[in-house]
Amino acid sequence: MNSMKAHYLLTILSLGRKGLVSIITGMLNRKGIEIESVSAARTDIHSRVLVTLEIIGDVAEVKNVSSKMGNIIEVYEVDMALIRDAWYQKVALYTIEREGFNAELYTRLQKYGATMVGYYNQEIIIQKTGRDEDIQLLYNELEGPYLKSFSKGAAIALKPLEVDESSGICRAA
Repeated sequence: MNSMKAHYLLTILSLGRKGLVSIITGMLNRKGIEIESVSAARTDIHSRVLVTLEIIGDVAEVKNVSSKMGNIIEVYEVDMALIRDAWYQKVALYTIEREGFNAELYTRLQKYGATMVGYYNQEIIIQKTGRDEDIQLLYNELEGPYLKSFSKGAAIALKPLEVDESSGICRAA
């Protein structure tokens, strides 16, 4: 029986250790779980690292691998959530030709919470932080002859979201 694949976000809090990300990605690769993005950074406690992985796989395999990751001696905690239920942010960069910049474009940037962060070689560099759907909305607005390049970074997350069923309000778990 073929299981349905879904998009997940794993957050792993661990002691900093050389090769830990390699061990984690190797575990996912051996199970055929596709890795969309990986982010690893020190936390406010210098000896701890937060690894965030955006992955695609079936629920049974993802749960199994997540459980095994929790057995790595340096790992304190592994959280798994469907991407739609996770609190995460990404950073996207867009470059626009200078000649395409005008008051209308500036208004659109403000509408989507984007900022101009630089100017290089007759191109304006724009930055947008948000979820995939937010980044895509701005991309759709900018798409055309003046959009020269686009790049999106890895997801960064702290915890999955909990949804209060009575109010529909989301908050970090």
